[in-house]
Amino acid sequence: MRRIFKYISIISLIIISITSSSCDRISRSYCDTILNITDSNMDTISENSIIIAEECAKKYHKNIEINKKISQIHYINAANKHSSEQFFQSAESYYKALHYINLYLSQKKNIKKYDYQFRAEVFERLGDLYNELNIFKQTAELYDKSLSDYKKAENIEKSLNMLIKIGKLYRYNHIPDIAMIYFEMAEEYDNIPKNIYRKIIDNKLVTLYELNDYNIADSIFENHFNTIIQDYDYHSVIGTKYFYERNYESALPHLKFCFDNGNIQEKLMASEKLAEAYFNLKDNENELIYIQHQAQSNSSEIRRTPLKLDLENIYDTNINEEIIIDKNSKYNKIALIFSTITIIIVVYLFITNRKNYRKKISEAEEAIRDSQINIKKKEKIIKDISKKLESIENENDFETSYKLFCESNIYNKIKHSLDGKTIMIKNVNEHSKYAISNNELIILTKTFNESFPNFIGNLKNEFEGITNSDIKFLILFIMDFSDTEIAVLLGLTYSATNKRSNKLKDIFNIEDNLGQFLLDYIKSNF
Repeated sequence: MRRIFKYISIISLIIISITSSSCDRISRSYCDTILNITDSNMDTISENSIIIAEECAKKYHKNIEINKKISQIHYINAANKHSSEQFFQSAESYYKALHYINLYLSQKKNIKKYDYQFRAEVFERLGDLYNELNIFKQTAELYDKSLSDYKKAENIEKSLNMLIKIGKLYRYNHIPDIAMIYFEMAEEYDNIPKNIYRKIIDNKLVTLYELNDYNIADSIFENHFNTIIQDYDYHSVIGTKYFYERNYESALPHLKFCFDNGNIQEKLMASEKLAEAYFNLKDNENELIYIQHQAQSNSSEIRRTPLKLDLENIYDTNINEEIIIDKNSKYNKIALIFSTITIIIVVYLFITNRKNYRKKISEAEEAIRDSQINIKKKEKIIKDISKKLESIENENDFETSYKLFCESNIYNKIKHSLDGKTIMIKNVNEHSKYAISNNELIILTKTFNESFPNFIGNLKNEFEGITNSDIKFLILFIMDFSDTEIAVLLGLTYSATNKRSNKLKDIFNIEDNLGQFLLDYIKSNF
């Protein structure tokens, strides 16, 4: 037996050595071919050639530009498959493009802006694919990653368009509160191009009407709305305005324009309003047409369920992958040989001691049977505890909710970000690096809403003039931050923050501590 394994080991080593040498020769030629390919010819490379180049480049080629080039090739392939509605195959190619650009960026010392921009485009196109299939969570996360990279690339126009796209995504999914945050973030940029500023205002108007903030929406409509360019956004605003004013006859032509010229999601939103408008006009025939469109859309969504599940799984598998860089490629062959020898030894030991293994397996099976009984008992205990916890959670008082909010990760991260920092009015701008990100602001708002779900709605109903933009200031005041600290955290000037603070005090008709007033208000309405 030992002699047989000796011969197997020798033969395995010879095969591994030959294979390694062959790949080493192949790698150079294929890598050079890939590196020299032009942008116009990227989609002509066979997938088999790419696979060979990937394997050999990963193991032996030292020029990291090969990873970027392979990423670009996969991106082109993904776009072609996307346009042909080969969604799963397209997603696979996009993820490969993402893998290789991540590998390239992790190896590159000085990352250029256009490298971040390319990765942002990969994230955006991948998000578009998930959005077409109405997979909301993954779309939102991919768009958020794209926005982050566009900011790193310092591409203001792309960043603004992405903020608008994310805002629309939340609005189309009937979450106008979050949508408004993105539109207002876009509005806070400096030197916004006129065409993009108009898109922001148009989408903000539609969202305000859907949030029932009619007074603010009408005020913006009168002062800023552009009636010269009558495109989709124009008809969307006019149609929405008339619809919520219950002027259904005037709303119809604009809503029909949106239905005829919108994408899948825009058609669905327009069809909902059209069906309701015709219902109120007692036109049952036309109402039925748009109800049928919604039914067909829902039927299509159901048919796509298996594909959606596959895409959700591929997202979970790929998007958070860790990039492992092989910086010691010259030792790969030696490591491979030692690995092979180790495997042979393990196999040999397994065969010679199989009786012991069988005995251990038998003992393990008995132990498992015993443990299953205990697991069932534990599951019952856990269920009982869960029910008790649910009953406790449903009876949360103010102190419990406030404690949960204060113990959240995002609260502590933001609360302690300025510890030890002395911030005065004159040096607010010197602490800009401590500004919290848009993602952190959104997470903070969501966490606050989970602890105090009725606070924002009650506040808006009782105090006229509270806007969605005010919410982030109110939460930070509740966290006991000063005007100067809030200016740093939101990346604003002290003057802008102090002006907002005074405006809020005027609305609440107070002169004292704003944060304490808000806490007392929450307690009184809990």
